[in-house]
Amino acid sequence: MSTILSSLARQPTEKPVTKPKDYKKIKAKFNQMFTNRQKYVEKWKMIRDYQLPFLGVFDGEQDQSKLYTDKILTGIAWESCQIFASGVMSGMTPPSRKWFKLTMENTDMAANSEVAKVLDEREEILYAVFAKSNFYNVVHQVYMELPFGQAPMSIMPDGKVGVRFTSYPIGTYALECNANGEVNTFGRKYNMTCDQLVEEFGYDNCTEKIKNAYDDGKGNATVYTVCWLVCENKDRNGKLGNKNMPYSSIYWVEGSRDDEILRHSGYEEWPIPIARHTTHDLNGYGKGSAWFAQSDAMMLQKLELDRLTAIELGVKPPMAVTSDVIGSVSLFPGGITEVDTGGKVEPIFNVGINLDWIMQQIIEVKDSIKRAYSADLFLMLDNMDNGQMTAREVMERTQEKLQQLGPVVERLLSEFLNPIIERTYAILDRAGVFPPIDEALAEELNGQDVKIEYISPLAQAQKVSSLTSIEQYFAFLMSLAQGNPNILQKFNFEEAADYYGVNLGVPAKVIVSNDEYQAKMEEQQQAQQEQEEQAQMMQAAQLAPQMASAAKQATDAANDGNPVMQQLMGMGY
Repeated sequence: MSTILSSLARQPTEKPVTKPKDYKKIKAKFNQMFTNRQKYVEKWKMIRDYQLPFLGVFDGEQDQSKLYTDKILTGIAWESCQIFASGVMSGMTPPSRKWFKLTMENTDMAANSEVAKVLDEREEILYAVFAKSNFYNVVHQVYMELPFGQAPMSIMPDGKVGVRFTSYPIGTYALECNANGEVNTFGRKYNMTCDQLVEEFGYDNCTEKIKNAYDDGKGNATVYTVCWLVCENKDRNGKLGNKNMPYSSIYWVEGSRDDEILRHSGYEEWPIPIARHTTHDLNGYGKGSAWFAQSDAMMLQKLELDRLTAIELGVKPPMAVTSDVIGSVSLFPGGITEVDTGGKVEPIFNVGINLDWIMQQIIEVKDSIKRAYSADLFLMLDNMDNGQMTAREVMERTQEKLQQLGPVVERLLSEFLNPIIERTYAILDRAGVFPPIDEALAEELNGQDVKIEYISPLAQAQKVSSLTSIEQYFAFLMSLAQGNPNILQKFNFEEAADYYGVNLGVPAKVIVSNDEYQAKMEEQQQAQQEQEEQAQMMQAAQLAPQMASAAKQATDAANDGNPVMQQLMGMGY
């Protein structure tokens, strides 16, 4: 079966190359990647220390129960990160509704109802696979880590649910880009026990050191660092096999000999899409909300410390007393110290605390952090999705913010969600999950490109301005039509209906194609003409007796000698 998604088809094999794989060079490249990212690691650690203490694994950290909250006195950044992740989740990939649709690049082909039905059917299968797999759980984790600047997620075949998704925490991976700024190299370090290595890669593929530990029954006692590199395969030799696919996948144990490899395989498509917030260069790493909020987060922790210190000083101020009363004065809240007050009951000292100025500063800094994470915007979009606000109201109130977030949304669509849908589709297609297509239709679709349209709330919010312009233009024409009804001929109703429906994400089954619409209009016109003819015939039939009666009366009148009737009927006198 030829796939209808030619853009997702397997890449053709290149000319034969007999160059052997240089694993020493590959391992050196891998180590250099982790050396180059070190300047980012220091920034990521600072972000974790002051904002996101529950994310990230650095320097081979084994104890995941350890908390990194020593420098955090208020969790507004963590709360904003959760709002950001939930906002992106509900705004771009909501589990409860459709967020993308498949259509054809060729508009004439897209209007074909048979093609639309095929795409709708495969689209439903993709949604079912996403729902059945762990996609929505993993993609939410990706959005949680996106404020660091980037977050990767792998897509692998799975025998049970079709595909399996995996996210990788910040600090465990390294990236590289090609000259076009596209991430084409991914390296990861993680720990596995001896037993896990044997189970994953097979006994024969493990090093002698691992085999000996496994044979000695020390499989769970020894931990090894596994290195995994995914990169473009520039040494394809024209043969079949997983070593000659467009992308190579190589595993080995850190510290092993140059020629010792656990597994060397490959992928037909790039298997690890990288969600990136904002990029400035070609090193592969991005900068996200947490980068923009870092200075405010550090300031906020200092302000919170000052506020708590002020409260403590107000409640328990430093005291100056003589040595003879030390130990006899109670400074605890509610404590009573027996002294001669002349019968008065009064506090030992007045506690005057005025924190208005510092609280105002804290509020301002918190708002700044929320804006950096776009928390206020996502709450507005959530209100729109819940029906509390119309799309137009959200657009009018958040037009500037949406324009600022627009580049991030477009990057996530093109660099992250597009590859996810394309690779998932390709995996299912190779597995024969999709039902076959009629041969004639398959031949017609051969070589045609499929386009992914996004219909999620956030994607629609980006498109609302164009839909609003259609409504405003039509309303303007309607006002002009009061003086000149012919002005409505300037409005293309059919095209407006199609464009509006597509951008709102209306299923193809609901939108009538242009051919079907024209056929229905012709049928309606023909039926209306037939009804008019039948009405005329019925009217004539109803008038026939009256006309016959009138004719008889006129004839009788003429025969009776009425000169006027004789003249009208052409009868002589």
